Amino acid sequence: MIHDIKECIPEEVQSQITYLAQTPVRGIASLLQSGQCRLNKGVIRSLNILGELKTEFGQIGPLVPNTEKGEKKFRVLEIVPILKANPQVEDNGLLVAIKKFMAKDKRREVSYNVTIFDTGSEYIIKDGDKRSISFYENNKTFNSDIIDYPVFVVSSCI
Repeated sequence: MIHDIKECIPEEVQSQITYLAQTPVRGIASLLQSGQCRLNKGVIRSLNILGELKTEFGQIGPLVPNTEKGEKKFRVLEIVPILKANPQVEDNGLLVAIKKFMAKDKRREVSYNVTIFDTGSEYIIKDGDKRSISFYENNKTFNSDIIDYPVFVVSSCI
C-alpha cells in the first residue's frame, strides 16, 4: 500500500511536528514530540489505493459513510461525487476548497505535505485530506493507476 517506507531523520520529524502543531490534528505533534509515535515517510504508488484511503470526514452535513459496511469515515474517492450529487448539503466550503486545490495542483502550486496514521490495521489520512482528494480527482481521468505520491506515516511506538 505505502512503499519505500523509511524512518524520518530528526530534522524531518521536528519540521513535521512544527507544521502539525498549527493544524487541527495538533495532537499528533504532541505524540511525536513525546516519542509515543514515530514518523516515517513513504510513497503511494497507486491512484486506486489513494482513492481507497479513509479521510477524517465522518459526516458532511447530514451525510454519513455507508454504515452497512461499518464505515465511519468517507474515503478519498467518495467525497467529490457525494458533494456533487448533494449540492443542497451544507459542506462548510469543502467542495470549493477542493476545487481551489485542484486548480492549484494543475498549476503545480500545491505542497503535498500529507500525514497518514497507521492504526496497525488500516491507514487514515489525518492531515492533507483536501490535497489528497484534489490530487485523486485531477489524476483519475488519466488512463494510468501509477502515481508517485509522497506521504508521512505516523505509527505507534507503544
